[in-house]
Amino acid sequence: MFFKTKSFLKFIFKATNQHGVHSPFVYNLITLCFYDKQEKRSYPSIKAIFTNNNDTPPLSLKKAKLLNRLLTYFNYKQVLLLEEPSGFVSQVLPFYNAINISNNIDQKDEYDFIYVDLKKNTIDLENIDELFRKTNNDSLLVINAINASKKNADTWNQIKKHPKVKVTINTFALGFIFFRKEQVKEHFTIRL
Repeated sequence: MFFKTKSFLKFIFKATNQHGVHSPFVYNLITLCFYDKQEKRSYPSIKAIFTNNNDTPPLSLKKAKLLNRLLTYFNYKQVLLLEEPSGFVSQVLPFYNAINISNNIDQKDEYDFIYVDLKKNTIDLENIDELFRKTNNDSLLVINAINASKKNADTWNQIKKHPKVKVTINTFALGFIFFRKEQVKEHFTIRL
């Protein structure tokens, strides 16, 4: 608990919003997707999942809505979900998104969107290289619980150093990884 509190204080001190971002790609992502306040058709269905779920969800309603918006924003179709057994994220993503969801990394050669829950999965350099081989230039890897423990934070910092990683966004709970070769390597800490 102490680690998470200390991490959150560091995050708050370092975090910025869209005004601290100089990358057009990241600025547009933050303003048009992360901070999009318009009510979407999928939101009532997503909220119903939260209301009818007896288990503790792995992420907040706000973050579930964000993940759903990301698929529309980038028009992603091939999705890999490495998550908890109940498949919570696989329930909130498909609303009004025509996507193909896989739960096994070997089902496809390439994925547009990959979600990994560090509360339920461990990632080391060997796993991450396997995941990275399944990405393309426009793929997005989202990692949940990047600051939940020292081990998860160390994993996040290792991933940021990987040569294939170009842009990372730390939103405290979620980490976003982009592989865009046209981007300069940059790391952002953004408040949601």
